[in-house]
Amino acid sequence: MKFIIKTTPEELKRARKWWNDLEMQWKFAYNEAVFGKGTVIEPPKDDELMMLLIKADTLRFAGPFAHSPNVSSPLTNLSGLIPLYHLKYLSITNMHFTSLKALKRHTQLEHLFVYENRLTSLEGIENMKNLENLYVQGNQITDLTPIKNLTKITTLYVSNNRLTKIEGLTEKHADNMKKFYVLPNDDLPDREIIKTQNRIGILCRKG
Repeated sequence: MKFIIKTTPEELKRARKWWNDLEMQWKFAYNEAVFGKGTVIEPPKDDELMMLLIKADTLRFAGPFAHSPNVSSPLTNLSGLIPLYHLKYLSITNMHFTSLKALKRHTQLEHLFVYENRLTSLEGIENMKNLENLYVQGNQITDLTPIKNLTKITTLYVSNNRLTKIEGLTEKHADNMKKFYVLPNDDLPDREIIKTQNRIGILCRKG
């Protein structure tokens, strides 16, 4: 089925400019993972472009070393996701980016999969109040405080990072969080695990 997106000339002009201004790595990524054109930088058709910018709520980018890759070169940043603020599901894994700050306005996200990247911080997700699933395992994260107000999370994967404390989780998280996978984290003391389980009532799982 073909969908026709009704748009004004001004909107289409802005969309084309957005594409033209994209970094080369993102043009390749969209053409491979979204438009199915392979490793080319040619612009998508107008309907395809407007569908992405206005309607798409789900995106998946998996780097070349992922289990099921759909992008041939690892992305080094998330700049190409601006201004797709309507996204609800985003999976971008096995890449080389180090920051989530480009996602700070993606407040409609409900499912965020950013595992096996090079993240050093969760800064940028603080306002994702609708987030239910967060998978950030296999990074270099040292701090969980950015999730302090994200109390709708039901599943949280933070194993294989560089945590030394479990700060950011509260009793309010315990109401909805069913699965909290924090082990292994080599620098995380047993006392922190015990304290979290006793104080908040959230089981620290391995996985």
